[in-house]
Amino acid sequence: MQQSDKVMSTIINGIPQNQVAELNSLNKNLYENIFNVNLINNDTSDAYFYNLLNKVILPEDISDEYIEQKVLTGDKPWTMLSFELYGTIQLWWTIVLLNKPINIFKAEANTEYKYIKPELINSVLQQITVSSE
Repeated sequence: MQQSDKVMSTIINGIPQNQVAELNSLNKNLYENIFNVNLINNDTSDAYFYNLLNKVILPEDISDEYIEQKVLTGDKPWTMLSFELYGTIQLWWTIVLLNKPINIFKAEANTEYKYIKPELINSVLQQITVSSE
C-alpha cells in the first residue's frame, strides 16, 4: 500500500487474542481479530476484554488498483455480499468500512458498492494488522 493508503487504528496496548492460550483462536478474517485484548486482574479473577473505543478507519483515497465496484440488483445482508465477493461471510466489515452506508443492516438494491479486490484482500488485512500494532 502507498503511504496515503495506510490503515489507521486506535489500538494502543494489549496482546492479540490468538496469543492468549486460555482464549479461543480467531479466524484472520474476523474484525475482532484486528484488536488486542487487555487483561483486568482483581482479587477473585482475571478477565480479558476488548477496548470498545478501538476502530479501524480506512483512508478515503485508497488507490483504485485495490478497489472494484458492484451494483446490486436486490437488497442483501452484508454477510451475503461478502460471501459472493470473497467466499466467506467474515469480511462483511471491509465492505461496510469502505462504503460507510446509511443502512448498516443490509446492502441496498441499485446502489454501487466499492470492495477490495479479492486477490488483494489478504494483503490489505495484513496491512491493517501491521499498522495497528
